[in-house]
Amino acid sequence: MQLAPMRYTRIDGTAVAVSVTSATEAKAAVKELRHKKSELTFLRKALVRQQRALRPKEGSKRRRAEQPATLSKTMINGLGGLIGGLFEHATAAGGSGGRGLAEIEREIRRLDETLHNIEGCILQLQGKLLTKG
Repeated sequence: MQLAPMRYTRIDGTAVAVSVTSATEAKAAVKELRHKKSELTFLRKALVRQQRALRPKEGSKRRRAEQPATLSKTMINGLGGLIGGLFEHATAAGGSGGRGLAEIEREIRRLDETLHNIEGCILQLQGKLLTKG
């Protein structure tokens, strides 16, 4: 995804810096920051979706353990579990795109910190606009 270029804002890692010289530039910078915030929120939601897909499903294992099994059910469930396990393994390995769960969590934390810093810049700019206006 191509992110929009920024005129007044610079983001280095998670640090956000804004340089404006007038009230009109400050208003434009606030709009720019809000747009960047929505872009990063969109990326964060995609990462959370990937994270949920990679996490193991614990509820399904508990339900299977609680059910009484007969010999034929055990054989069928074992075969189905084996085949299902192969499909789950194939989709989890292929769907992750080489990104591990820990890497996705780090990226989400980094995005959260950047979003927090963007909020701080928006608040500072709005405060400056209120005192000058």
